Amino acid sequence: MIGRILKKDFLRNKVITITLFVFIMLAALLVASAAGMITELLGSVDSLFIRSGAPHFVQMHVGEIDQPAIDSFASKNREIVKGQQTVELLGINGSDIILGNNETSEAGSVMENAFVKQNDSFDFLLDTDNQILRLSDGEIAVPLYHMQQYDLQIGDTVKIVSGGFSMEFTITAFIRDAQMNPSIVTSKRFLVSDNDWKTLKANIGETEYLIEFQLYDINQTGELENLYQNTALPQKGTAITYSLLKLMNSLTDGIVAAVIILLAILLILIAALCLRFTMLATIEEDYREIGVMKAIGIHSRDIRRLYLTKYVCLAAAACVCGYVLSLFVGGIFTGNITLYMGGADKTPLSALLPPIGAGLVFAAVAVFCRLILRKFRRISAVEALRSGRSNDNGKLARGMKLRSSSFPNVNVFLGIREVLGRFKIYGLLCFVFIVCAFLMIVPLNFLNTVESPEFISYMGAGRSDIRIDLQQTEDIEKRYGDMVQTIQNDPDVIKYSALVTSSFKVLNNDGEYENIKVEIGDFSIFPLEYTNGSAPKQENQIALSSLNAAELNKSVGDTLNLVVNGEERKLAVCGIYQDVTNGGKTAKAVLPYAADNILWYTVNLDVKAETDMTVKIDEYGAAFYPAKITDMENYVSQTLGGIIGQLRLAVKFALLLAVAIAVLITAMFFKMLMAKDAAGISIMRSIGFSYGNIRTQYITRALSVLLIGVIVGTVAAVTLGPGLAGALLTGASRISFVGNPLVSYVLCPGSLIAAVTITMMISCVTMKKTSSLIMTAE
Repeated sequence: MIGRILKKDFLRNKVITITLFVFIMLAALLVASAAGMITELLGSVDSLFIRSGAPHFVQMHVGEIDQPAIDSFASKNREIVKGQQTVELLGINGSDIILGNNETSEAGSVMENAFVKQNDSFDFLLDTDNQILRLSDGEIAVPLYHMQQYDLQIGDTVKIVSGGFSMEFTITAFIRDAQMNPSIVTSKRFLVSDNDWKTLKANIGETEYLIEFQLYDINQTGELENLYQNTALPQKGTAITYSLLKLMNSLTDGIVAAVIILLAILLILIAALCLRFTMLATIEEDYREIGVMKAIGIHSRDIRRLYLTKYVCLAAAACVCGYVLSLFVGGIFTGNITLYMGGADKTPLSALLPPIGAGLVFAAVAVFCRLILRKFRRISAVEALRSGRSNDNGKLARGMKLRSSSFPNVNVFLGIREVLGRFKIYGLLCFVFIVCAFLMIVPLNFLNTVESPEFISYMGAGRSDIRIDLQQTEDIEKRYGDMVQTIQNDPDVIKYSALVTSSFKVLNNDGEYENIKVEIGDFSIFPLEYTNGSAPKQENQIALSSLNAAELNKSVGDTLNLVVNGEERKLAVCGIYQDVTNGGKTAKAVLPYAADNILWYTVNLDVKAETDMTVKIDEYGAAFYPAKITDMENYVSQTLGGIIGQLRLAVKFALLLAVAIAVLITAMFFKMLMAKDAAGISIMRSIGFSYGNIRTQYITRALSVLLIGVIVGTVAAVTLGPGLAGALLTGASRISFVGNPLVSYVLCPGSLIAAVTITMMISCVTMKKTSSLIMTAE
């Protein structure tokens, strides 16, 4: 019997049933996909780190090292240290590297390319099967970042050319590197054989070091870091911890997972409203039949169970299909994870979490159905048999009289009047339009912001045309002085700012001294936007990145103790800014510094508008070798390329989903409304309104609600969106969107308006048939 009822109902309401099925299926698909993506991401990162033997603490260093002193330190702390190795990186300037069939070198790349040999103890470089790479002479393994960037293939060549020296390698593998996989890490390792590495070292490049430690207990990483930093061991570079490596590897796909989860939550909410619309429409259509069943003695509980069975079966089928579909489309979301880290080892949790997610969607639908079906308790059998419809049409807007209105179009006036008079009913549709507008604008503005050159302000640097980075090298101070002198005398340069990043000791909350990277210089030339306070102008002031401020528990006006040239100083925190580089932990000040503690030099500069940027970068590249010269227009896109690529996919999906939601909800809502208003439509026809007039009224209702929804959704996107986006990026607590007004605030609303208008015109085609059936029944 139930089967016959379900079949009959489906044949009667095919469009609504299919639409509801699709919504619930999409909700289950997204939840299952998000759950699968998170488990795949976490599992893949763990698998990569285990198979590569990722280090727990790494101190980067440029300059001479005392390996016996490092060995002594490891020996003294052998209850903590499981293993120690020092890795030599042979840094080769991008201008000396030609990849594949490219006609130009890597001179314009922001990546710092280091050539290495395979490690002996841990921190192994893996191939795309997560196996430890072993190469023969003449072979090279290239980072996956470069493979994607230049569409490299196995068998392509890599050429090293510097003066009279040249070497050519054949690409035999691509590298998965636990330390330097993501694009946001601007250092990349190329693997060559031991013999080839010795040849390169004898002829080209600058040597850097990774002083690496593995611990027995990863929870003691902080303890080892403090012990190391309070020694005189090599520290001219960034310190990296295991947790930071995991964060950097998870950031790109973690952001996409967060966006998918947001889409899933919004879709579940909209699916619930969709379900409510559908159930109310069905109850409205069946109102007389419900009255008959009550009149012959069928209990409300039994009638409710009949309807509940229908929607529970529908939800169950939709959730199962959503989960099954997620098994096939999940690769779209996890493809980047699989490429960069490999597939995760299958565990009971990874197998169970996606179906559990789909099951939660089903449970939410079932509970929501029971709540809606409480309406049966209020249905009177007598009233249902007498009128055949419920009496919750609402009151018309007071004060809006047709006879006193000067509105030029009567049908448009009646449509607006109806919306204002029954806004409690239209409020649900308005909420859906708000969500659709929010869903379109926020991901799109976030993508535009990340792609914009203005995003450099969230990377701890002011906006400039060119950035020059000079790392530790021989005669670095002389090279730096010559570089600044050349820039000062360059007639093409409008302004420049020379900055020095140095290492200092700061007193942390535990009363211990730890290293802090402080950038020193004049920050008024290329200013940052500070979330609180302003840039340092005096020697007793310091500005902190948001993560450093949070870790040190400091806010503007507080003081912190910094060791400067052997003396402890109290500095006032004058500002807090956002920075997603170096793990988000940096600082800025105007302080004296010791040459021994300098980590690197940076020069930002603007050039005249008529200057050919490519020529200028090539000129500086040749003059300031081995400094890295970067066009800031391309800096963000190269550094955040992985995030941008994944975001584009999410944005396309969000745009399509928002339009689909608007179309389907509009069709369902007005089908319900026309079922309730069928008698009224017939009355309007009898007093002279044409179907064209009535169609105009309904389209006006839809567009009026849509206009309100788009305005509120846009305001919500502008006010709430930046905070939501900031939560996705480590080190950026507050983001100011850099949007494209034409696309975000004209084309997006325009697409919704066009979609809703077309939907209403199609929906109104059934109006004549519906009203005729009602009049015949009465």
